[in-house]
Amino acid sequence: MISDTGRDGRPSRVARAVAAHAVSNYFDAVVSTLADLVAFRTVAEPGVPNARSPEFVRLKDYLAHTAKKLALDFEDHGAVVVLGLGEGRDRLGLLTHADVRPADGTAWAIDPFSLDTHSEPGRLLGRGVEDDKGPIAAALYSMKALGDQGLPTRRRVELIVSLTEESDWTPFREFLAGWTPPALNVALDALYPVVTAEHGTGAIYVTVPPEPTAPHRPDDPRLVSLQGGLFLTQIPAEAEAVIAGAGSALTTTLRRRVDQTAGVTVDFEATGSTLRIRARGVAAHSSTPVDGRNAITHLAALLGTYEWPRSPAVTMVRFINDLVGTAHHAERFGEVAYTHDFMGPLTLALTTLRLGAGDELTAGINIRRPVGRSRKRVEATVRAAVDGWSQQTGSPLSYTLEIGDPYHLESAPHIPVLLDIFRFYTGRATAGPISIGGGTQARLLPNGLNFGPAMPDEPYTGHSEHEFMTVDRLQLTLRMCTAALVELAAG
Repeated sequence: MISDTGRDGRPSRVARAVAAHAVSNYFDAVVSTLADLVAFRTVAEPGVPNARSPEFVRLKDYLAHTAKKLALDFEDHGAVVVLGLGEGRDRLGLLTHADVRPADGTAWAIDPFSLDTHSEPGRLLGRGVEDDKGPIAAALYSMKALGDQGLPTRRRVELIVSLTEESDWTPFREFLAGWTPPALNVALDALYPVVTAEHGTGAIYVTVPPEPTAPHRPDDPRLVSLQGGLFLTQIPAEAEAVIAGAGSALTTTLRRRVDQTAGVTVDFEATGSTLRIRARGVAAHSSTPVDGRNAITHLAALLGTYEWPRSPAVTMVRFINDLVGTAHHAERFGEVAYTHDFMGPLTLALTTLRLGAGDELTAGINIRRPVGRSRKRVEATVRAAVDGWSQQTGSPLSYTLEIGDPYHLESAPHIPVLLDIFRFYTGRATAGPISIGGGTQARLLPNGLNFGPAMPDEPYTGHSEHEFMTVDRLQLTLRMCTAALVELAAG
């Protein structure tokens, strides 16, 4: 019904009726299914392909059983499963993923792999609730609600569930090489109203080699180590520094220098002459660094207020403070910063700091860039900044770059359809397409764009240690997804 929707800015009467049917008959089942999905600990394990990991195999069995229960067909392609409805000549893809990021269980009220419906009334908490198991549950029952109607369909609906979106896109690319995707695709893996542009995601890994500690007096404080962060795409909520030879005077000095306005708490623990400083910030998806409070960069800012004898940790502190700082848009990183009128500014976030087996210290920096500059130029500006800093300070460094390409879908037939649905159900009459800092597998599909599940003016909680969807938003997702299926597939 693409030609019908949008005539008066509203979804069709049939779409509204089927959407209401989905919510009134199946919302409880959506929540129950979400609880089942969250319970699968579908986190990638080093050295084990997700498609062969026992937890992922159990998940696929569950989806196959659910497909049968909902009168959907099911195909297992290894690292991808496809659940289908209808026999239309054309096809509509709904793209989701079932793998999730790791979770720090100590930061949650209950096990993050158990759906928490009680700790915060009105919210559903758990790893994957927003990214991406809530959308899977909603999509399943949107398809069920459409199937209930017995409407003629001009497009077969296919729910595509990737198992490796969070870890390795190679299996999904290999799947697409042997499987013809639908010509029209809607991913449920980002924000509303309609995401038509995604930044190119990349990484800069900067390594400070081991080196002898500079000469010092025995009673001089020494910065021994600095570590933090869980994974590259999460703003780190925790970081820790260890100082040897610390006395009470140093502790007092550093306490006074803590920035009380940064939104990061700093704890000091002295054991003899060893001082541990722990910074606790707020985790967030690295595509929206402003939503987090970076424990690593704020701890580095504190440590940078003191003159330490040279060491790898001290070199890294200086690197962080000189080139990264506590801002979000590469303001200090040479000529790397730039912006685009629609897609917005490049973001840069130092998210991991690891001590290697050879005592080398490696920082992982997540960089996300809009259109407007070539990959070659971005790489050149990064190299100029890092090389220039190394030469200026006399600090040997090694580094590697992975600079991804941005994605911008300027037009597609389903954009106005989805915008009308969003505007109608939310009352946001002026909502238009948006760009995000994240990167999703929608860019790998023809006419791929994102439709939810997060709201554009609310913090995105996927990848954080406080991931949730409100009950109302999950219900809204079910309603709008169902309306979209009717408008795009039925007719």
